[in-house]
Amino acid sequence: MAAGLLAIGDLDNCQVIFMGDAVYFLNKSLNPEALNIDPFSNIIRLMELSNIEVYLHDEALGMAGLDASDLISYENLKIVSLEKISQLLLEADMSFRY
Repeated sequence: MAAGLLAIGDLDNCQVIFMGDAVYFLNKSLNPEALNIDPFSNIIRLMELSNIEVYLHDEALGMAGLDASDLISYENLKIVSLEKISQLLLEADMSFRY
């Protein structure tokens, strides 16, 4: 969604925040085929091409039993506190919940 907004919209910056169970999406050991869904390689490639900043909620990551070493390698991936997420949302011009 973020890559699409950057491609067709008049946006300079788009950030994605993963909270709750969404943190599993960035687990490098995730096997989409085992879940009977399409591989995420195209989504990851779009993130890289769009240079999208991705934030993961630190507490959600811990609750999932994951840490930074369990995540995909992505330069713009940041693990942040709920306070930082609140700050990002307050500073955003618009936000979408998905």
